[in-house]
Amino acid sequence: MQDSSSSSNPDSTFELASALPVLVHDLGTHQADSQTLYSISKQDLRTHTIDEVRDYRCFETPQGWVLALDRSSLQTFLWRPQDTERIQLPPVEEDFPSQCKCLLSDVPTASTCAVLVFDLDDMQMWACQIGASKWDCCSYTLTVFDACDNPRERHIARRHGVAAVGGNVYFQLTGYELGIIEFNPDPCIATIEVDMVDLPLSMPMCSTYLVGSSSELFLVVIFFDGDNVHKIAEFGVYKMDFSEPAWRKVDRIGDDRVFLLGGDRIGLSNFGASCTATPENNLCGNSVYFLNHLAITENYLHVINLENGMEEVLRPFRDKGFPMPLRSPFWLLPTDPMI
Repeated sequence: MQDSSSSSNPDSTFELASALPVLVHDLGTHQADSQTLYSISKQDLRTHTIDEVRDYRCFETPQGWVLALDRSSLQTFLWRPQDTERIQLPPVEEDFPSQCKCLLSDVPTASTCAVLVFDLDDMQMWACQIGASKWDCCSYTLTVFDACDNPRERHIARRHGVAAVGGNVYFQLTGYELGIIEFNPDPCIATIEVDMVDLPLSMPMCSTYLVGSSSELFLVVIFFDGDNVHKIAEFGVYKMDFSEPAWRKVDRIGDDRVFLLGGDRIGLSNFGASCTATPENNLCGNSVYFLNHLAITENYLHVINLENGMEEVLRPFRDKGFPMPLRSPFWLLPTDPMI
């Protein structure tokens, strides 16, 4: 395991497009005019103003597009970090709740693509198809049973992975069910029977992430060393075989792609995305980049090579004099054909 660190390098000529994907360290203060960005390709920190993050309430998505909300007008739009292209959406009737997660059901050019916003505290979600005239809000009820057959409510996105593949949205429900949101055209929740992967009893602490990549659905499991969430003991990557359905363990996701995992802006949901690895962005293909959002005082970035199992630990925000962030660092990535 290698330990790497970087130094802050303010630069007014910094171009966000050439640095993506980046981790954004946003202190969450209203007075902050700029954010601190960690570029994987350059492995350094830059202080840079992202106008949309400064001026609007923003929700990152695994597809690279970011949902923005103007708090004064309640107008919404999608924007793309690499070139700030915008797709206009209708206004919402009132501001979204304080803790939400967002993703797209498909690429925005798809006729049935919907923008979804999940309330992480309550059982409700908002949906708006590209080109629609309004946002629709609906409540849902998900009840699961524990080992003692006691019922409990289950959120779709709180502390669990959510991913979009082929126009459908998948989420972890129970150890033997995978949830699915289909659009006909309104959202409808269904389930798929599938056994969860076997988790070693010797590793009680783990974190799971769903990733949609190149029309395939993956599950990544990070196992920690006992109860120590600061140390990774093992990891596993599984691909969904929809013909069974079943999870199949794999040791390759492709030399041309990586998975970006970790917490989202508010740290209450498990973010998982796929990104193309190219010589320009200096990403190591067939690898997982995991921001350890469970060890919140460190925010270390673990780079795990799936072929040889080697792990490198990057400490981009350590000892830089930053106060404890009000929000966890979050990913901004390019829109990508790998989704």
